[in-house]
Amino acid sequence: MDRAVSSYQKVFGFAITNEPLTRVDRDFNLLPAAATHWEVSEDGLTWIFYLQQDLIFGDGRPVTAYDYESSFHRWADPKTGFDFEWYYRPIKNWGEVVAGRMPMDSLGVEALDEHTIAFTTTQPTPYAPELLNYSWVTPTHLFEKYGPTWSTRAETHMGSGPYRLKEWTINDRIVLEPSPTYRGPNKPFLERITAQLFNAAAQPPYLAAYEAGEVDYIVLSNQAEINRVKSNPALKDHLNTYVDFQTFYLLMDTYNPPFNDRRVRRAFSHAVDQASLMSSALRDIALPAAAMSPPGFPAANSEALAAIQAYDPEMARNLLAQAGYPDGAGFPVVSIWLRGEPIVINTAAEAVQAMLKQNLNIEVGVRNVERKVFTETMNAKELTLALIPYRYDYVDASNLLTLWLSNGRHPWYNERFEDLVLRANVLVGDPDRRNALYQEAEEILVRDVGGVFLWHTLINEMWRPYVRGAALETNKWGYRAWRGNQMLNLMPTLYISEDVQDAVPKKEPAGFWDWLTTR
Repeated sequence: MDRAVSSYQKVFGFAITNEPLTRVDRDFNLLPAAATHWEVSEDGLTWIFYLQQDLIFGDGRPVTAYDYESSFHRWADPKTGFDFEWYYRPIKNWGEVVAGRMPMDSLGVEALDEHTIAFTTTQPTPYAPELLNYSWVTPTHLFEKYGPTWSTRAETHMGSGPYRLKEWTINDRIVLEPSPTYRGPNKPFLERITAQLFNAAAQPPYLAAYEAGEVDYIVLSNQAEINRVKSNPALKDHLNTYVDFQTFYLLMDTYNPPFNDRRVRRAFSHAVDQASLMSSALRDIALPAAAMSPPGFPAANSEALAAIQAYDPEMARNLLAQAGYPDGAGFPVVSIWLRGEPIVINTAAEAVQAMLKQNLNIEVGVRNVERKVFTETMNAKELTLALIPYRYDYVDASNLLTLWLSNGRHPWYNERFEDLVLRANVLVGDPDRRNALYQEAEEILVRDVGGVFLWHTLINEMWRPYVRGAALETNKWGYRAWRGNQMLNLMPTLYISEDVQDAVPKKEPAGFWDWLTTR
């Protein structure tokens, strides 16, 4: 229940049992957590965070800037092999330290005193405070004594977050309770959180557990179950659907034929009927994409960009003919590569395949290959055509658009796009201008068809009507449930309302004496 040596092996509760420097609310505004405030140097390179001075770990030991420094140093240490180190690459010398080419004391993370820590970046990084949402601290003294297992047992778990570990029964449940030593700004309401653990080797019986009243919250991804809930009068109002910040799109090799011709790329973009995809293969689990940025993501401009790659089979055929492939004649054999995707995504790819055949009269294959093979081929920029997803890492436009720079994973280059994104990435102190630069860049990406943007993932969640809190309320973009990683940031806002009393079945008295004793 800690990120001391690994991010991908953490379990439920890690983010609310350990305190990061910052958190965000449901509108992605930065909130103080361990840090009361922060400031940036005039050159935009150094961010200084000031810690709340009375924070303590569960055993009473003070939380200091040196604990945060130690955590970051451990993640950058080549001996750790931290699996999330790439996320912190904007920090000065991070990549060189991780590679073992520079010493640890050259890292741009330094505790200035017990309550002040400085992060220096290679270039101005306006989104640095957002990155530091992912700064959960490990108690140095406990790690030195127990190693990573300090957080796996209730008797040694002494974190700094709003909750502490009460019980962890393998393959059964994790129980959290409010930490009596927590002094931070995110004090929780819930007196106990129980996470039921299911066997990952089989399809977890989430809906069955919910219907049986065993749990108050689940995530649904099974389309048949989602449809069954929607048709159930007693359950349909419990279902909450919202767009995830994930985009599926067609990647194309624009450096080589046939996709080096923009007319071919445009033809593909106008040949895919997104509405049909949403009503068939992707029913209830996807939203049509107009661009890389999903609705509600910073700088997203979905409505303004919606018409650029809109479905228009007649225009698609004309563009393909202009490119020298009338009615598909002479078009080379290509395949849509998939990265080891599940059946539902494979089915969607086959639907795209059928649309390209119907509207452009070209034969396109579908290859669902092993993830390792796909990644190696993509990194070598040897993929001609692929259907691939990308899900955000932090809530800032730079995260989704920097991905499209020429040094990234896509064989596409546009000089104007490159200039706009690079300028926006280092613009500190003018968020409106920064967003305008990103919006201009994304329009270029869509018009030049760097990718064919197909859909954004929809998340379907169920929770009891008596579960309330800011994590579940509509944000400023109108989404009822965009939680902004609520398990990471907003869990302390949840509470159980008095409506729960109406939801608990009342036992009828069995007789006169039962009736009398219950009056």
